[in-house]
Amino acid sequence: MDGCRHIPSSHEVDKPISKKIGIIGGTDSSRGSGLSADKATILNLGGQPFPIISAITLQGNPSRIRIYSVPGLGFESQLNDLLEEDLDAIKIGMLPDESAVRMVGEFLDQSSCKKVVLDPVQKTSNGHHLISEKGWGCMVEELLPRISLLTPNLDEARQLLGLNSSEKIRPHSLVKKCRELGSRSILLKGGHGFGDQSIDLLADSTNPVIEYKWPRIPQGTEVRGTGCRLASAIACMWTKENDLELVVQEAGKYMQTYIFKNTP
Repeated sequence: MDGCRHIPSSHEVDKPISKKIGIIGGTDSSRGSGLSADKATILNLGGQPFPIISAITLQGNPSRIRIYSVPGLGFESQLNDLLEEDLDAIKIGMLPDESAVRMVGEFLDQSSCKKVVLDPVQKTSNGHHLISEKGWGCMVEELLPRISLLTPNLDEARQLLGLNSSEKIRPHSLVKKCRELGSRSILLKGGHGFGDQSIDLLADSTNPVIEYKWPRIPQGTEVRGTGCRLASAIACMWTKENDLELVVQEAGKYMQTYIFKNTP
């Protein structure tokens, strides 16, 4: 009946529709990184997160980290459910093993989402491995050609290329070589470098390498989950602005503020 129809208020009419961001990764019992950091970042930026759990990690005690992979059927079921959503962006974090990597690859093949950010998580800040050796190799071969943006730090970039610690390579060369692995764009993070400035480098197949220079915040590397938050911020902001160069700039500003406020 017409008398029972709901007439939306002006507030409801004007309210913007939140962009949908799928986030795939591990939980962190300390809530400092992983899906907790992803979700908090996306909500803070006005997005709508859709979390998919790949693994459960216990990180409250740095000397006793435990990792429990989600069984294959459970992980696959979550990904299948996510295919029902019309996602505006996808952010991928921790994938514990080869099986999880392959499932995500199949998921991406079926998804219509064109903005996919991969943060190639390899270790915790304390050096504990979060992905198996076979899983890492599979990720390089199968996921990188399927994604839009790769966001490694300096050490992860070297590991992606199979470089040992004695091989010297400049960041500009490093980012260009990583771009050849298949992802459309790569953001090489300089937070663990040296000097008064932290320099991030963005490279794609058409433009010259773009530099982002940030004042290095003392003890900034002590803040946990910064890689997760940056990748999630980029994924969220990218749904509202197509210029990736500008998106990375704004996400970098967001992270500078976050790190400054949370530095010990």
